[in-house]
Amino acid sequence: MSQSAEASAETLSSCPPPTLSHRQEAFARHVASGTTLTDAARLAGYAWDSARQTGSRLMKAPHVAARVADLSHARENQRQGELDELVGGLKRVMIDAMARKNDFAALRAIDMIARLRGIVPTTAKRSSGIAAALEEMRQCQEDDTEAEAADVEFTPETVFDPPMPPELPRLVEPMPAPEPEPASPAQASAQARATANEATRAAVRRKLFCYEHLLTRHPELSSQIHDLSDALAYFDDGDTLLPPELWPGGADRR
Repeated sequence: MSQSAEASAETLSSCPPPTLSHRQEAFARHVASGTTLTDAARLAGYAWDSARQTGSRLMKAPHVAARVADLSHARENQRQGELDELVGGLKRVMIDAMARKNDFAALRAIDMIARLRGIVPTTAKRSSGIAAALEEMRQCQEDDTEAEAADVEFTPETVFDPPMPPELPRLVEPMPAPEPEPASPAQASAQARATANEATRAAVRRKLFCYEHLLTRHPELSSQIHDLSDALAYFDDGDTLLPPELWPGGADRR
């Protein structure tokens, strides 16, 4: 590459991209959201009758097309992030359903994950702003060819200053979880009684388990067990039967 070419390339790379006008920015945002070129031109404030040609010509402008591409890419990134959040929630539902042995709910969550990831085809078709714009530009190619052959200078006619659409769709904020109400004295007392009763039932279940397990394995000890609590001395804290030398009176047995 010659020095002059290198200097030209450096100059071009250092030049900032041209700034879009208010209507061009509105047009780019509408196209990126999936609106047709014709409707985007009309919504951006250009003349109704020539909106098709206006939209096609605006989309051919490099700085407008680059802005549409940037907006579409940002929308796709946001969509992918929301999709990942949905899939993550469905995976938690799937794991919980499998733990509860709810096969129907687990299979339903798996099916929804597969559809969101595109593994299973769905009938829904998501529109792409750039793809739709390119298709409309191809359809408008004949009109552009006729206009160029007639050597007619085209100047977009503006009608009004449009309201600017949001650059990205606004996210729906999740509803905050309600603050737990403080328990009344009666509720606190009932909760304490329920906790105490559950602890008592757990202690009784442990005694029954140790008693039945001990006499099933060692019926010769039945004469030494006078109460359910006596069986606890033969087990450790994990309800595992101790070796005979650690039983009550184990030294005498040796």
